[in-house]
Amino acid sequence: MDLTPADWVNLSVTEALLSREGPPLYVAAKLGCVAAVRMMTEAGTNLEVLGPRKERPLHAAAAGGHDAIAATLVSAGCEIDAQDEDGNTPLVTAVLNGQAGPVELLLAVGADIEIARLDGLTAIHVAQLPGTPKGIQELILLGQDELI
Repeated sequence: MDLTPADWVNLSVTEALLSREGPPLYVAAKLGCVAAVRMMTEAGTNLEVLGPRKERPLHAAAAGGHDAIAATLVSAGCEIDAQDEDGNTPLVTAVLNGQAGPVELLLAVGADIEIARLDGLTAIHVAQLPGTPKGIQELILLGQDELI
């Protein structure tokens, strides 16, 4: 997509407003700002900017259940198995936050369910924790079955 001069102005204003809270793409992903994320990814913004705990925009989208943003970031080529400072991948982050949509998307694009966090837990282990929605547990079990 070719951006017009007006698009570049909108992008600059959007990034300036969002940057007050952290890297603009990370903040837009966290807040669920689909249009801003799409505009920034199309403009070539760094997809791997780091939030406060070394989370990336995909972590933020996964935590908030922002399926469209997660899909946009994945389509733009972000790293799907990046780990934050605790070792959480976006998949583990989605599981921890009870977000079935991002879990399903990340499994569909090949997220690794066996990457361990710093405490040794994988997405498989985290999905078995009390309080994890049954639908998410089932999605992880299906992902585990595909490994066999």
